[in-house]
Amino acid sequence: MGLALAHMSGHVFISYSSGDKVVADRICASLEGAGHRCWIAPRDIEPGADYPAAIIQGLQLARAVVVVVSAASVASPNVLSEIGHAFGEKKTIIPFRLSNVVLPSNFDYFLSLSQWLDAHDGCTSQNLARLTEAVSEAMSGATTILTEGRTGLNRRMLFAAVVLVIAVAVVVYWRWPSAKIEVKLPSRRTDTGLPPPVVEGKATRPRMNPKDGSTYVWIPPGSFTMGCSPGDTECNPDELPAHLVEIPRGFWLGQTEVTRATYSRVRKSTSPSQMEARLPVVGTSWRQANAYCAATSGRLPTEAEWEYAARGGVSGPYYGTPSEIAWYAGNSGGILHEVATRQPDSYGLYDMLGNASEWVADRYFQSYDPDAPAIGNVQQPLAPNAFALTRGGYWQSELPNIRVSRRAEMENDDSVPMAGIRCVME
Repeated sequence: MGLALAHMSGHVFISYSSGDKVVADRICASLEGAGHRCWIAPRDIEPGADYPAAIIQGLQLARAVVVVVSAASVASPNVLSEIGHAFGEKKTIIPFRLSNVVLPSNFDYFLSLSQWLDAHDGCTSQNLARLTEAVSEAMSGATTILTEGRTGLNRRMLFAAVVLVIAVAVVVYWRWPSAKIEVKLPSRRTDTGLPPPVVEGKATRPRMNPKDGSTYVWIPPGSFTMGCSPGDTECNPDELPAHLVEIPRGFWLGQTEVTRATYSRVRKSTSPSQMEARLPVVGTSWRQANAYCAATSGRLPTEAEWEYAARGGVSGPYYGTPSEIAWYAGNSGGILHEVATRQPDSYGLYDMLGNASEWVADRYFQSYDPDAPAIGNVQQPLAPNAFALTRGGYWQSELPNIRVSRRAEMENDDSVPMAGIRCVME
């Protein structure tokens, strides 16, 4: 696949939902008719190639990315992942909006500063000509100024307005939690220096994600009993029934919760002070967490992935002595603590229980859905009336609420003061 793409460096990547394939093909034909080489799936993926890897390579070699924006595409986790990669790689993104669809917050985050091209009257010859002109300017390195097809909005004014809103949001975001959460630096680290996990007889060293500098550890495939632990008398009805889950593929999971320092690298917000840099970022919504992981070329873990990794092969309600592995109501002093200052589980993961609770990808149901995917992408975006999930408890949780099987339902649009983020790296 690398050789197949080598001659295509500097091409135009077309991101679209399968429901918009006819439009995407017309865009590709129009751009290639004007002399621009396009990369479009599945045409440019060789038979037998790894599909996700080919997509990522196509994005990495692209100079510009055209996103077909429609009701179908904003409901597609694949399109979200693609624009997240493009955003992280600092590619020129040109949204081609087919309808005045309301963007979910994760899409809006990636596209808010892009120059839009509205095509509400469809993929007409006139709109294709405007798109081709915009792509030509982007490929030549010129500044592309696109007008809204029907509203005539001045994009520079909108850009300034967005910058102002982000500036205000940054100030509010970083000041508000500081009034709610007292900061305390631990006197010493309690890392245990565990060796890296062993997979098929070979040590798998942790990896660093270059997008935000976070360290990820390898979680090998396997199976486990998900839900209420044997002998656990504190279980709630939504932790039932306990059921066997197969994790068919290994995956890379953040060794710690996303810290304020790493979060600021991706969100380009004001850098936290040295005292706050290693605190988990909290106060996030499910949609913000989902968008952050996508921006780092990853995703949120599924609920099954999270519990499998947190258990680390242990069947009980905690993967160690609670006071040694977690910050919770019994030992936190009512405050948030730095990451990686308690003992890790057998995979080398810190703070899976306590400190900050963590978003997972799945929709919340009052009992387990046996058909829910154990690994990989789940259905997104969540329906407006759906509840999201956090796992692991937080610094003020009582002991029963940091059990490894404990589930907490949350509104998917609301910022949750105790909720943080841990990502899977694709």
